[in-house]
Amino acid sequence: MSSREIVLWLDERWYDALERHIKGETLQEKLESYLDELCNNLLSDYKYEQISREIYEERKAQDELREANRRFAVFKVTERNEQSIFLVDEPLDFLPVACALRRYLRGANAATDFRHYYAAAQEITAGEFTRYANERQENTGRVCGAFEIDFDRGQMAGLKGAEGWVWFKLKDVSAAAYQAERKSTLSNDKRWERFLAVLDGKEIAPDVSLHGSRPLRAEEQETALEAPSM
Repeated sequence: MSSREIVLWLDERWYDALERHIKGETLQEKLESYLDELCNNLLSDYKYEQISREIYEERKAQDELREANRRFAVFKVTERNEQSIFLVDEPLDFLPVACALRRYLRGANAATDFRHYYAAAQEITAGEFTRYANERQENTGRVCGAFEIDFDRGQMAGLKGAEGWVWFKLKDVSAAAYQAERKSTLSNDKRWERFLAVLDGKEIAPDVSLHGSRPLRAEEQETALEAPSM
């Protein structure tokens, strides 16, 4: 979809006077409305609708392509008895999240909670988290990581493809991140090698009442939460 720029020069006195006069919108928005009205009045209904439909379909296709090319990670974090669920538009997998977690625990960032460690974090619902976690297991390529972090219990989990959630103690994840970051000259592959070596054998049992070997779907979560305790 191509566009052509129209440049309009206007004396600042006209501009300032019009801006003060217009209520509820900017001068640019007003001019765009005039331009749309001009197109509507000068073109036939058929031509106006045809071009409008073409523009809509092109923008829709661009939005769908942009969404398909997104790379992001999702988090469910419990901290000080409060839960936050959010998405970060970065291709984050376990190692960079572990390094961020270590810096956060050591107070190397001014964030008051882990969600605010990521400035661009976007709040999502529990259902969206479950859907993205399932997509992560399906390995579509969009969801680079799904994580649950419980600061109150000192535990965290990453979703390891079809194998499901893998849980660790926060202190073990932090120690592994330290070993991975010790030498700045290490390649990314060597960092991963050190990180995984420290975590090897440190897995802890998951909370099967909520997780099991795969993330529960939305309807299964509701059933689990409603079920009476034994």
